[in-house]
Amino acid sequence: MQWFHLRPTFELQLRESREAAIAKLAAEQRRTGDDPLFLMFGEYGELHLPQREHRLWSPHLSFYVHQHAQHVALHGRFAPRVDVWTTVWIVYLAMIFTAFFGITVAASQWMIQESSWGGWIALAALVVLALLYIVAHVGQQWSADQMHQLRAKLDGILRAAEIEIDTNCAPVEIGSNASSSNRFAKR
Repeated sequence: MQWFHLRPTFELQLRESREAAIAKLAAEQRRTGDDPLFLMFGEYGELHLPQREHRLWSPHLSFYVHQHAQHVALHGRFAPRVDVWTTVWIVYLAMIFTAFFGITVAASQWMIQESSWGGWIALAALVVLALLYIVAHVGQQWSADQMHQLRAKLDGILRAAEIEIDTNCAPVEIGSNASSSNRFAKR
């Protein structure tokens, strides 16, 4: 099952109110001199890598502070940079459309009892989709060192902002890749 999760996600329970945690994170961002690699927008924040460290598969860490019924949590997710993510989704959508087109052509050809070569178009699109998925998975594995770096930076920001993590609760992993995200969730 782990193969199907490409964006490692974690959740930390906080011993702060939601408003206090957001205020402390915003104050820490201001204290760091509005570092362009640490961005806060209300309850939402992002951590980026320096430009010189970017590789095609480099991630960023987005996080937000939210209120559960019983506790406040910081929800973090590693994802590709926006330009890479957008390109991946454009290719996904184009291949899904191409597969649909190929299936439609093949069905039409089958109905009029012609050679159903449209099925080859659909098959080629599905192969491209599978290859893109595999490449994305490999890229995630190659970026594990950068995910560690971003997670360590988040931990440092939380310590500097004096935001207390509830250590009695184990970090919750949500839809994460067990081979890599366990390392990112531990404190």
